[in-house]
Amino acid sequence: MSLDVVVLRGAPGAGKSTLAARLTRRMPRSALVEVDVVRGMLSRVDWSDRAQHDLALAGAMDLVQRFLHGGRRPIVLVDTFSRDLLTGVQARFDAEGIAHHTVSLRLDPDELARRLRERASGFKAWEPTRILNDEVTRRRYPHETLLDVSGVSPRGVTARVLLVLRMRAAERRIS
Repeated sequence: MSLDVVVLRGAPGAGKSTLAARLTRRMPRSALVEVDVVRGMLSRVDWSDRAQHDLALAGAMDLVQRFLHGGRRPIVLVDTFSRDLLTGVQARFDAEGIAHHTVSLRLDPDELARRLRERASGFKAWEPTRILNDEVTRRRYPHETLLDVSGVSPRGVTARVLLVLRMRAAERRIS
């Protein structure tokens, strides 16, 4: 695959971590970088603290760079990427010549609310989650594919995303 980085974005509970694990198992030279895992390295995680998130995102971006320099591709970078964070990440990738594509996951609000209630750990607040899910649908970014994954099995989501990534990689080779 000619992509250096695959960004997975979506609301908490949308299936980003499950998808990322499935994708990296299918791509033997890949690496997985989850901003929430980096954030979990802090002694106390406050999910509402933006400064903690920014620190974790900076560390995750450093990991992406190190994995790329070590010959790993694609790097699967996972986060909610709310508001303008994705714009900054994409701009950095563009400035550094890093081939990237974002896959944004969206869920039916009822299904998302159910998943959030069933979560064993992590962020569980409904209102910010609803806002993030709506934002994924409303706001488009360059190098992005929006997938509605409502009612789709993890296997089905993985197959769809692999198809999208192959198509994007082929488009890059042609242009």
